[in-house]
Parts: sequence; C-alpha cells; structure tokens
Amino acid sequence: MSGTIPTPAEQHLGDRLAALVDGELEHDARERVLAHLATCPKCKAEADAQRRLKSVFAAAAPPPPSEGLLARLQGLPAGPPGGDDDRRGDPLGRGVPAMASSR
Repeated sequence: MSGTIPTPAEQHLGDRLAALVDGELEHDARERVLAHLATCPKCKAEADAQRRLKSVFAAAAPPPPSEGLLARLQGLPAGPPGGDDDRRGDPLGRGVPAMASSR
C-alpha cells in the first residue's frame, strides 16, 4: 500500500467489494461477501458509498469531444467519390468486389 490506512472494507473484503459493486463476483463469492456485509456495518457503509458513487458516474454525461479531436476527425479523408466502395469485401483494400466472395 502507499502508506494509507486501509478502510474496514479493504481489510475485510479487499478487491471483492469493488467486484461485488460491479457485479463481477461468482455466486458463491457474492454470497460470502453479502453475508459479511450483513454483519459488518462499516463494510456495508463502504459498499453503499461505492454503489452511490457508481450511480453518479453512470448518470453523468460524458465530456464533449475536444475541438482538437473534432478538427482531426473533420480532416480525415472521405470515402471514394460516388460513395460506392469496391474494396468493402477486402479489409486490405485490394479491390475485391463485395459479391466476389459468394461465387
């Protein structure tokens, strides 16, 4: 650790608390963590705090793209003239018509 005092949840549950909040625990491990939370008010409070924080992040709008990113995207070349790309059937762009692979 970096010299900080671990929270009760970190002492008792370690990474399993975050895994519980994120829904990443298998059934047996989830049941053991939930049983611990039922008897440890400090860990329960930490779990509740992590759930609240996760919901805040989930509800927050993502930041808008930067002006630099938008400028770079606008500078990308457009598709071929006419909008029909004969290379679409070949990821290496060797000019294979899209229907050639079904013949």
